[in-house]
Amino acid sequence: MNEKSLAFFVIILLCVGFMALSSFEVVQDYIKPSNNSSVVLNHLIKLMFAIVFFIVFLYTDYRLLFSKHIIAGGYILSIALLIAVFFFPETETGAHRWIDLGVFSFQPSEVVKIYVILFLSWYVEKNQLFMKRFFRGFLKPILLISPFLILILLEPDFSTFVLIFLLVILTLYVAETRGVYVLSLFMIILIFFTYAYESGSLDKILKGYQIERLVSYLKGNVSEQVMKAVDAVRSGGIAGKGLMLGEEKLFVPVVTSDFVLAIVGEELGFIGLGVVLFSFYGLVHSLVKVVSKMQPIPAVKTFIAGFAIFIMLQVMVNVGVISGILPVTGVTLPLVSYGGSSLLSTMIGFGIVGNMILESGRE
Repeated sequence: MNEKSLAFFVIILLCVGFMALSSFEVVQDYIKPSNNSSVVLNHLIKLMFAIVFFIVFLYTDYRLLFSKHIIAGGYILSIALLIAVFFFPETETGAHRWIDLGVFSFQPSEVVKIYVILFLSWYVEKNQLFMKRFFRGFLKPILLISPFLILILLEPDFSTFVLIFLLVILTLYVAETRGVYVLSLFMIILIFFTYAYESGSLDKILKGYQIERLVSYLKGNVSEQVMKAVDAVRSGGIAGKGLMLGEEKLFVPVVTSDFVLAIVGEELGFIGLGVVLFSFYGLVHSLVKVVSKMQPIPAVKTFIAGFAIFIMLQVMVNVGVISGILPVTGVTLPLVSYGGSSLLSTMIGFGIVGNMILESGRE
């Protein structure tokens, strides 16, 4: 039943995303016609591409992914892709995050998130008897992942850096790393950033616009992006204005990706937002239930638990940003937002989880 509910919630969220993007494009073309390429068409193409990868991984025996050669090859490829972004043009903010090949472009750090979960799952399988030890169960896996974190921080992409760092720490904790190690590391990082902020040396770690966002947040200021998103949600009320109705969402920056909930809130109201959030809860809950039913294979349990954390963290950050609880950062809403790289990585993850469920049923 949990497998069926997992598929059900994935389909619901994909449909909500398609509906939100379609509705936005209709309203935008009516209010502010433009000659820009179709958001919906691009999203459909990326969705079809992601579904192809989902099917490939769904029917690829997950044991192959945990082979030494695949893990080593994936490690080298991930490093190469994260280095490759520095040879492509930077974004408006001066960051190098995308590989643009003309026909298509993608963000390597998004796909690396899934590889990190895969790598940690393989590591836990090989070191399951040592996960409570400080070096082999905590420090060593972090050191092995640190090249990814350093390269992503240099892009710079601080939000993805934080997400992957939290993903690593929480996945290791689920894999029975001692909680005292995790808590101690959090305290050290908090003290370090507090000292860097008060001493004025934070600019050696973050870019100017990142520091500006952080300082503004710490002072209690609400960014213009968040205010416009909140206005769009508030204007929808309880039941919303209806599909393809309302103009507030047109004034929200990057509304199709980072602030896609503003579209849902304006058109479907708090009821629509409740459906989306409940679907994510159901999705994570189903993944947790699947883990509890699986055979005691450390790699399988760690991957599914890590993937559940991967989904949960992105939802928490995206909702936290749009509600003003967290500082503005570019984190998409899984399965709902417009963004091919995010959609691809998420569907690959579901493909791997699906194969683990299929193989477990055969054993």
